[in-house]
Amino acid sequence: RDITETAAASPLCDVVIFYLSPCEGFIKGGANPAPECCVGAKRLVDELKAKEDRIEVCQCIKALLPLLGPFDPNRVPLLGQKCGIKNFFPPITPATDCSK
Repeated sequence: RDITETAAASPLCDVVIFYLSPCEGFIKGGANPAPECCVGAKRLVDELKAKEDRIEVCQCIKALLPLLGPFDPNRVPLLGQKCGIKNFFPPITPATDCSK
C-alpha cells in the first residue's frame, strides 16, 4: 500500500486535519498563527501519548503538506515556537523519516 493512502486513511489523520486546518495560512507563510491554530496544535500534541501516534501524525502531515501548495518546512517547528508548544514536530518535508 502507498504510504499516502495509509496516512490519508488513518483516523488520526482526520484529527490532524481538524486541528491543524486553521494553521494553513501560517504554514504557507503568514505572519502569526491564528489563535485557533495554536489551540488545535496544542490539543493535537496533548493527544499524542505514544511514539507510534507521533509517527502516524508525522506521516499524515508529510502526506498533506504537498497538497497545500508551496510551503516552507521550517514553518512546522516554528508553529510550535509561536504557540509555545514544547516537543512539537521538526521540519517535515517529503524526505522526512517519520520513524525518528
